[in-house]
Amino acid sequence: MRGFTSAGTLPSLFAFPFFALQSILLAPVSARPPRHSLYASSDNPDPQILTGLYGTATTGAQIVIHDTSGKPSWTWSFQEGKNISADLQKCLYDVCKGSGCGAPENKWAHRGDSVLAIHGYAAVIINHHPGQDSDKAVTFGICLNRDDMDNSHTVELVGDGKLAVATTTDEMTGSIKIFDIHNTKGPLDPPIQQLDGIPATHALVWDAHNSVLWAAGNDRSPIQDGSTSILNAYTHQQDGSFDTTPETQTITTAARLTTEWGSDTPWWDGPHAMAPVPQQRKLLITTDMDVHVYDMDAKTFEHGAPVAQDYMPGFQPVGARTGPDGVDLPRSDIKSVSYSESGQLLYVQAEWNETYGDTVNFITNGQKGTNIWNQMLYRSRWFTRPAW
Repeated sequence: MRGFTSAGTLPSLFAFPFFALQSILLAPVSARPPRHSLYASSDNPDPQILTGLYGTATTGAQIVIHDTSGKPSWTWSFQEGKNISADLQKCLYDVCKGSGCGAPENKWAHRGDSVLAIHGYAAVIINHHPGQDSDKAVTFGICLNRDDMDNSHTVELVGDGKLAVATTTDEMTGSIKIFDIHNTKGPLDPPIQQLDGIPATHALVWDAHNSVLWAAGNDRSPIQDGSTSILNAYTHQQDGSFDTTPETQTITTAARLTTEWGSDTPWWDGPHAMAPVPQQRKLLITTDMDVHVYDMDAKTFEHGAPVAQDYMPGFQPVGARTGPDGVDLPRSDIKSVSYSESGQLLYVQAEWNETYGDTVNFITNGQKGTNIWNQMLYRSRWFTRPAW
């Protein structure tokens, strides 16, 4: 479930209460080897991890770069930040400090010299320059508590100095807003373009090879009957704009989320996360109910348990995931997936009947490591170049 109210509006990602870590149920994993090797040599075989930790009424939100044991090597918070204008401070910190600011998205950027993040109600680019005076300075920022961007779940650097913001609204228009990083004058500047037709966009991936922005969302509001998970491909054109008529693929058949949320729920299955698969022209996509892989060349999908076996070997679900109707959904509610170049996998899965996670799960060579963190979080990614 993604946080719409029955009235069809999107409450903030940051409005839900903090919750405690619950038990991890270790489910059996098939011994069948994956059909494709995800693991390859890398110039950075043991990369660092980038995680956003949510704030509370008494502790501030924090961005942390850490190792697989959770040991930090770099941190950022509003209090540590530099070059934050008064206007940006209002949406980055002031508007959410009373209840605790969110940190739903954090990505490696500019070859590791920057962190791209959604923090509080702002999308920001932060210098990652350890040991230098310029470290932790905000070099770009826009406010998101306006123009239907309040519940934005993700951002992505695209093309020639542009930033795509997934608004995660239930509207059919303004699903993705494009900003010009180099020519934006202040945090309240308007976007230079908007892309329509994919409400509840939760995931964006920039495909530099094909100059395509991939977006995963729904074909209508997820609380409308028959809402279906879709994948849109927006081509970046020579004039610097995106084609406003995307190529659309249906990820999976429409399904209401009754197993987890009860027979009265208005919610329908929709995407959460998307990640490039190492060594392959494929995208791993998670939805409320399951996992899927899209083959860009064949334009086909794989679904369910075979995907976990082949592309997530070593996956173990977080907690018991069986509904009152007896249906088991072990791969449901995966909020975040991230591959390193060498095929190591991170994932964040919400507890059953929760909308956030509190641990980062780490897999290498098909073996699951010790869980990292015990704090409210939404996404965690490798702090290294994406798989492609």
